[in-house]
Parts: sequence; C-alpha cells; structure tokens
Amino acid sequence: MVQTLRLLPLALASMILLPVLRRRLHPVRLHPTTETTPPIEVNDIQVGMRRLVLSDLHLGAGDRLDDFTADAELAALLHHYAADPEPTELILAGDTFEFLQVCLPDVPGLEWSSRAAARRLETILRAHAAPVAALRTFLARRDNQVTVLIGNHDFELHYASAKQVLRQALGLAPDDPRLRFGVRYEGDGIFLVHGNQFDRWNRFVHFDGICEPFEVVFGTRLIREAINLLEDEPVDIATLIDNIKPLSAIFWYALSLPTLRNHATRRLVTRGLVLLINVLIRNTTYVVDHGDNGRVSPGLSWKPAYHQVTLAATLLARAAGVRQQSGVFSEAAFQRAAEQQMRQSVRAFRDASIRGMARVAHDPRRRSVSLFICGHTHLAQIVPLNERQTYINTGAWTDVIVDVATSRRQQQRFPYLEITYPAKGAPPEWRLLVWQEAGRRPHLWRDEHAPLLEKVEDPV
Repeated sequence: MVQTLRLLPLALASMILLPVLRRRLHPVRLHPTTETTPPIEVNDIQVGMRRLVLSDLHLGAGDRLDDFTADAELAALLHHYAADPEPTELILAGDTFEFLQVCLPDVPGLEWSSRAAARRLETILRAHAAPVAALRTFLARRDNQVTVLIGNHDFELHYASAKQVLRQALGLAPDDPRLRFGVRYEGDGIFLVHGNQFDRWNRFVHFDGICEPFEVVFGTRLIREAINLLEDEPVDIATLIDNIKPLSAIFWYALSLPTLRNHATRRLVTRGLVLLINVLIRNTTYVVDHGDNGRVSPGLSWKPAYHQVTLAATLLARAAGVRQQSGVFSEAAFQRAAEQQMRQSVRAFRDASIRGMARVAHDPRRRSVSLFICGHTHLAQIVPLNERQTYINTGAWTDVIVDVATSRRQQQRFPYLEITYPAKGAPPEWRLLVWQEAGRRPHLWRDEHAPLLEKVEDPV
C-alpha cells in the first residue's frame, strides 16, 4: 500500500504527460496575419520628454471578476499630471485591460475574434468611466502623449478594431499620434517591455501580432478555463486567487494553509487540480509557419509541460487523500514542504524577469541603455544589474497578497515610475513613486523585503 501511494504521483504524471507530449510532437502551425503592432524605437521617441510608466492596471468589466478598484486614485494621478504644463508621455506598460476576465452573454469565452476584442474593450471602458475621462483630460494638452504596450492579458489589443475603440473613447482621430501602441519601447536610455515573454506560462511564440489560429498560451487558458470558475467557490481563499502571483504558487499556497483541513477549502483545491489537469491535457503547442521558404520557428521546450504535469500530479495525489503512513509525509511535514515550494515558486517567478532583463542588458547594442523596465510580476523591484544599468519592475495597481494566511496586502498600492532628463541627450533620471490620493504628494517607493539590494551578475 505504501509503495502504491509513493508511485501515485508518478502514475498520474505519466497519464497526463503522454497526451501533452503528443501535442508537442504534432504542434499547430501559426500563420501571422496583418493584425500586428510594431515596436516603438529610437526614431519614434521624443528625446528628453518626461515619462510616467504604469503597469498591470487590469481594468476589468466592473463585475465580480474585476480586480481594479482604484478608479478614483488613477483619475487623480492623471489629473495631477494633466494640470502640469510640462509635456509628459504616459506609458501603460501592458495588462492595462483585463480582456481574459470579461464575460459577456453575446461573446463566447473562447472566441478570439476582432469582434470579440472590440466588445470586451467597450465593456471595460464603460465600467471605468472616471479614468477614461481623466485620460481625455490628460490628452487635451496637445504636447502630452499616451503609449500603450501590449501584455498577455490584453493581447487582443493587436486587433485594429480594439485600437479604434480606445481611440474613439478618448475622442481621438484614427491617425492622431497622441495615442500609439507597441510591443516594445526602446530609446532615450530606456528599454521597456511588459515582461510576459520571460514567463514560461505566458510566453508567446509570436508576440508581435495575431495569428491564425489565435495563439492561446497556457496562462491564458488557465485563467479562462480554471481561475474564472474557481472564483465562484464559497471559500475565503477563492476571492484571493487573482491577487496571488505567480499562478503556479496558488495551489502551494492553499496546501500550506492549516485551513486545508476545512472541507470547503479541500473542495476548492481538488476542483482546481481537476481544472488544471484538464487545461494541461488540452493545452496546445504552437510553431510559426514563415510561409513559402518553409522555415518553421522552434516549438516551446518540453520543460514547462513537465513542470506543470509534475506539479499537478503531486498536488492531486495529496488532494486525493494521501494520509500519514509509514514512509509517507506527515501533515506537518507536507505543510512545510508546500510552504517551501510556494516560496521557491515566487522567487523563481521574480528572478526570471531579472535574469531576462540582465541578458537584454548584456547585449552590446544596449550598452548605452541605463534603464530596463517591465511589469507582469506585480512585484515592484529595483535591482542594479551592474554599475551602469538598473532593472526596475513597476509593480501593479491591483491588490497584491503578501501573506495568504493572514490576508496581508501590499501597503504601497499604486506604484509608478517617473523618468526625467536634466538635459536632452543626458541619461535618464528616475524615481519609483507611490501615488496616494488627490491632494497628497506621491512618496518614494521603498523595498520592504530586501533593504540591501544585490547586484545581478552579467550573463555569459
């Protein structure tokens, strides 16, 4: 019996891994379309302009799945800078809009068409009228500009229909340069991306635009087919699911809590594991077909699939009711192991972005770039890469759970990066700030978890 229990995770992993590997051996070929978004490069950027960078607003549909509750604070920040005569570029650095959690009666959840993208964005903009009105005020100053980078949660912004919906909401003509879109921002001492391409669950094979069929990464499928359903569960932790980063740590969080002994929590974890396995089995591997020359880009590595399958199998074995027996983890030992795995998941998720940016900074073509910026992780950070270059993560404007057991939230709720230049052509000066509310000046962000920052070695 003990030996059988020990082999259960391996058996479950094999059962899941076989169909996943079959899909990876026979990937779906993606055919790029004309619905694309180019990068914003040196010649597109006004030198020496003040810039504000905000990431991961996740503006939703105003319903139970919408995690953005800071309409008043965001509107106040935009009005504050709109009242300042200095020309300013607002850069929304990805996941500005939460397309993946907009559920409409006339749009199937797994429809990824141009029509669906436009309908979802219309719903989001109606739900957040105050920030939209503040954006219009900000752009009323003709020297100001808004740049929207695309992330994994608002990938549908590649559609021209969605871009036009936002232009119309802001009262702009189709060719007005004050609103523009990009997948990358590089110039004037800055390299800026959303950051999802450093995350194996949310890395696109073809991130520059829409393909046929539509590319649905594992993280997208997990949100649509699992997370949105789990938030309906009548359990306290269910309301926190969207505020836990990374997604890979969710079940470790749940299993590390004493409340797992509660029947409702066990039910949530078990249902989540069943949904996760269903997503794993149905997940698709993609490659890009480049056309007549016959070249096909490399498929994704098998390692993410193996990691996901091992995670699911191990957790399912525990959720199925494996108990303390000879040679099997005790409850306390399992809880300690789950806590350790949770910490490792969070650390690996955070470090992947740092390592990715360190590789970018190591490129000889970017030796003159001093700021490497992204979002995606929801965890604000400042990390020196070397003596000349700094990595900054701008964090998120949604609630971030610091400690699930106590429901402790991150106190510095509204971080953003302000970039200025002492003179044209000079290296950028920057401050990572935290907005508070109208009438109160923003204060400097402080690192609560690592007061002494360590340098990241240049990758070889």
